[in-house]
Amino acid sequence: MNYVKELKAFKDWLLLNDLDTSAIALWYTLMSINNMAGWKERFNAPNSTVEKLTGLSKQGLVNARKNLIDNDLIVYEKGKKNKAPAYQMRSLVNSADPSGYPSGYPSGYQSNDESLTIPKQKRDGYEEVEDEEKTRAEDPYVIYQENFGVMRPMITESISDWCSSFSAEIVVAAMKRGIKQNARSFAYIESILRDWSQQGIKTINDIKAYEKQTSQPSKTIPFPKQKDQRLETLQRMREKGE
Repeated sequence: MNYVKELKAFKDWLLLNDLDTSAIALWYTLMSINNMAGWKERFNAPNSTVEKLTGLSKQGLVNARKNLIDNDLIVYEKGKKNKAPAYQMRSLVNSADPSGYPSGYPSGYQSNDESLTIPKQKRDGYEEVEDEEKTRAEDPYVIYQENFGVMRPMITESISDWCSSFSAEIVVAAMKRGIKQNARSFAYIESILRDWSQQGIKTINDIKAYEKQTSQPSKTIPFPKQKDQRLETLQRMREKGE
């Protein structure tokens, strides 16, 4: 599942469909949890965790969840003893594939693991290639969660907006600069992105060129040497024979 594409598709879906703010917050939160879980076909999420991340009450969560189910945006399985509720996100991008999950997942794959540990999946008996792991590592949502903290729905939406304005690669570059400066706040990331936007930056090469330019020491213009006023007075007096 492509996180950025799904978020964009969800925004497009909201233009044509009504969904209350609680359900919207829940959808963003479930997407974020599934991302941390490694995009499992089915993932477990305790109600207490979901309530904390969304800010919803117990009844608010029930109502928001029903709203998402009624709109066929999620599949939900009630939790049992010692087992948290299970969710499955319906893809809005891959409409032909209801699950919307990568082909690397076996058919009917389910996991009872309730942890958010990113699993290593297998395909045709082999572990996923390193390129896929590298791609995931450069996911802006993963970078944020691993280095900045819990991703609130509002931050998720903001990252999606910036990815649409620039690209995921540019957003990751801004995050890395925030990490390097030990400024681990989304406000700092946005300040970098706004600056780049004003400079018309579009690519990583543009960033490198801009940073090289701004890092060069400014040329100092030497002040003209001023003559000693007393020497000038004496010189004039000599010329006049005084």
